[in-house]
Amino acid sequence: MTEAELARLVERSPIGMYRSDDRGRLHWVNPALVAMLGYDSVDEVLALDIDRDVYFDPGARGPVLEEYRGHGVIDGVRVRWRTRQGKPLAVQIFGHVVPAEHGLIFDAIVFDLTDVEAIERELHEQETTLELLFRQMPALYWRVDMNEIVVASGGAIQEVRGHQRGRYHGWSLTAIGDHEPSSVDAVDYHQRALRGEVVAFDNESNGRMYATTVGPLRDKSGTIVGAIGTAIDVTRVRQLERRMIDAQRAESLGVLAGGLAHDFNNMLVGVLGNADLALREVPTGAPGRIAIENIRDAALRAAELVDQLLAYAGRGVAGTQCVTVAPVVDELLRILAPSLHADVRVAIDVAPGLALRGDPAQLRQVVLNLVANARDAIGSRAGTIAIRGRVEAHAGTDHPDDVLACPAGTYALLEIADDGPGVDRELRRHLFEPFFTTKTSGHGLGLAAVLGVVRAHGGGVRVSSSPGAGATFQIRWPIATSDAPSRTPSASTPPPNARTVLVVDDEDLVRDVVGRMVEDLGYAAITVADGPAALDVLDHRAVDLVLVDLTMPRMSGAEIVAAVRRRNPAMRVVVCSGFDREGRGTVDADAYLPKPFRIDALEQTLSKLFA
Repeated sequence: MTEAELARLVERSPIGMYRSDDRGRLHWVNPALVAMLGYDSVDEVLALDIDRDVYFDPGARGPVLEEYRGHGVIDGVRVRWRTRQGKPLAVQIFGHVVPAEHGLIFDAIVFDLTDVEAIERELHEQETTLELLFRQMPALYWRVDMNEIVVASGGAIQEVRGHQRGRYHGWSLTAIGDHEPSSVDAVDYHQRALRGEVVAFDNESNGRMYATTVGPLRDKSGTIVGAIGTAIDVTRVRQLERRMIDAQRAESLGVLAGGLAHDFNNMLVGVLGNADLALREVPTGAPGRIAIENIRDAALRAAELVDQLLAYAGRGVAGTQCVTVAPVVDELLRILAPSLHADVRVAIDVAPGLALRGDPAQLRQVVLNLVANARDAIGSRAGTIAIRGRVEAHAGTDHPDDVLACPAGTYALLEIADDGPGVDRELRRHLFEPFFTTKTSGHGLGLAAVLGVVRAHGGGVRVSSSPGAGATFQIRWPIATSDAPSRTPSASTPPPNARTVLVVDDEDLVRDVVGRMVEDLGYAAITVADGPAALDVLDHRAVDLVLVDLTMPRMSGAEIVAAVRRRNPAMRVVVCSGFDREGRGTVDADAYLPKPFRIDALEQTLSKLFA
């Protein structure tokens, strides 16, 4: 190439070129550099002082000169220049030293990277935005090469996984799996992605659950060069899904248990009522009395199981009395004291005056079952059962340990804690299932009944436990604000020989035996099968007390009681039921007899109301 041809090449080059000396004077420049700096002619640029007029920051040329002097070349240093209008330029310089008699001479070429740096900034902003998005989800991402080696990662790694970003860079997927085991073989899914498939799967690692997607990573030509994966922490979502499934299953079992309990209770009323009537006629020591007593005792034990089923179903009739907690706890501890191991200490810290609104018998059942559960957890070892009670303002936010969540409000919080062996998360999911038990004996209805009772009262249940750390059961029960006003009984009391009881029940067996029990106690009995018949009797005959079943066709017990109150607000009403199928809750009754009941309970109830 001739000198003229080389000169034309330099003149027409789109890349800026120049020669300068160490004093900052320009010896020649090409047109591309003139255009880059925004001047109109070569002479204007040659008149510039590089330090003063070209470099954006004073003194920034000094390090460049030192680089020249030390190595004889400049290999792509980035500096900031400015144009004639003062606009900053991002440039990259490549140059070398030219031997000269006086001082140093430098030849250099210059690339304008202003647009490139703008694109780099935009890409960096996008990457930062993506990183923040992954952190907020929270989510992670990673890339692996064709050899299944992790080459990049990002997202909420520290927040979700608990280690710094880049920890596993250079590790193989197999080595990572050995170090942090997962519930699935992630290597297999990545291999499928490296073959061109997009795969999605759930996996669990270190106690957290992830929704993971892995797909192929391709270059511009479409060739697969690796795989890219994303994982979203869905631990909370999966826990809520499990709780929803558990709640649906519990609801289904509750409906089944409630229906069975209703029908079984009606049969037990017939068995227990007839046994009581027979025992009143058969004297002590007479042949057959022991057999009748055994029938009665078996019916009572069956009734206890039905009560547990009803409590689990949350279909029992929940009372609305104001119940002070401390006396209930003291009473139950006296009952349980003989069954506690000598080395088991019971610590009680129940706030004085703590009261809740509910059925006192069902509260006793809850506390009794939870304390017995703590006792059984400790077993024959030394340990402590802590019973605590206080008022809590509950925010209504969900908690991973909630078995039964409750809305925001003020509750009486009861805690029964033990320092027994504890249970793992998977076992905790089954604790409240009916008939599930870890003991060699028992029917597995205790905790199921606790759940049903608290559900029926509109409360919440939370269980915290882990292997070796004991267990804490928290019961949130609606707090009592004031006692419900009591109804004034009838002012006029009919003479003993004129007291008539109207028995309303759709079951022939129940209606017959209850009517005979009423008559055996010295009262007159009228029995009807439904609400319309009962109201017709009240319109045409003198009745002193109505004993009505809560669950009936055509008119429910609650509807019958409401109609009775409209006709005669002072009428004595006894609700007799074991199952509120319509879910009407409490009714305006003077007394409640849970099915099945003994004739002694019926006698006490009638005597009290007729006193």
